[in-house]
Amino acid sequence: MIYYFISFKAFIRKAIGVILLTLLIINTSYARPNIAREYQLKAVFLYNFVYFVRWPPIAYGKNTATFNICILGTDPFGKEVDMAVENETVDKRIVKIIRLKNIFYAKSCQILFVSKSEQNNLDKIYTYLQKYPVLTVSDIHNFAIKGGMIEFYNVGRRVRFYIAPNNAKAVGLRISANLLYIAKLVGYKKNY
Repeated sequence: MIYYFISFKAFIRKAIGVILLTLLIINTSYARPNIAREYQLKAVFLYNFVYFVRWPPIAYGKNTATFNICILGTDPFGKEVDMAVENETVDKRIVKIIRLKNIFYAKSCQILFVSKSEQNNLDKIYTYLQKYPVLTVSDIHNFAIKGGMIEFYNVGRRVRFYIAPNNAKAVGLRISANLLYIAKLVGYKKNY
């Protein structure tokens, strides 16, 4: 049996991440979130996904100093995503937000948020990324069904998400059972 030891600080951060994620899912507000509030929540989710996904060592390539969260296309977050990750680290790597205009720069990302402005380019995006361990996230309708990994959607006043675990597994990513438990799964095959 293998035991994994983490520092107390890392344990506290993960525990806080789990609590925040759970609280955000249970009740985000009393009314349907406006666009600014909605993307504040999505920015927090985006960062907290790092605690529930395991990347293979090749995901970092030559860049071992940063953990890159990238946004492809028109940025719907504004400064919210920058504030969500300010002064944060993942496995001793500084979290960096990178805004991309072209999918061909995404191979250096660990998480890629695909903006709605890229909806007409999804086939090209899926084809390009199928050989890289990049967690793809979007709020484009049917994103997870068509080849993405995590898709945000709204149910009344709540922000929820679909997860396509087999799409993540195909590129070497492992998603925690805790995250899978609170999501709706799509394209799921029991061999995960």
